[in-house]
Amino acid sequence: MMQPTGHSHTISSDLYSLLRRDIIEGRFKADEKLRIDHLRSIYSVGNSPLREALTKLAATGLIIQHNQRGFYVPPISQQDLEDICNTRIHIEVAALKLSVGQATNAWEAQLLAAYHQLKKAQQAKSADRQQWEELHSEFHNTLIARCGSASLQRFSHILHDQFDRYRRLAPTDQTLRIELDDQHLQIMQRALAGDVDGAGELLEAHIKLSARSALAMFS
Repeated sequence: MMQPTGHSHTISSDLYSLLRRDIIEGRFKADEKLRIDHLRSIYSVGNSPLREALTKLAATGLIIQHNQRGFYVPPISQQDLEDICNTRIHIEVAALKLSVGQATNAWEAQLLAAYHQLKKAQQAKSADRQQWEELHSEFHNTLIARCGSASLQRFSHILHDQFDRYRRLAPTDQTLRIELDDQHLQIMQRALAGDVDGAGELLEAHIKLSARSALAMFS
């Protein structure tokens, strides 16, 4: 539980991260109203940093703000998931292609390190799910880090979070997970080889495969 620090900006920033994580992980149900009094009790914060964090999250689409009615967790639907998936493909694949096309030795080293850390987390006998999720996001963020567009990166991060909320709601499919993990290696290899189109095609296939188990919720 987060304790007040006396610094409203720090509290709001920390609270934003905690709320973001809890919404993505499904702590709050789809369509649930995020009641201010309840959230204040959970996170031990005051109204000001709480409303600031909620407003920031509303700007990312992870929560919905209704005028005069407060904040809600977005509903889930097959149509919404397909829209997020298709848009993520357009944005993230474009960012990856730019990143590979503008690769530097430093970026290649960062990508190798990000993959190595993700692989270690995958192989750990007592795997920490939250650690793996953080390293997984870091790997995808590193893939597009050289794209040269802050807007592409920002929208990619937003869509990745919205996509992850669905992915974590879906039942675990270990066979699918193994295939997805193998694709991380293949995407990295294509990127390091400077194969712009090949890396883009693999990332598109990776996103579609990741969406498969989540789409099964609606069948």
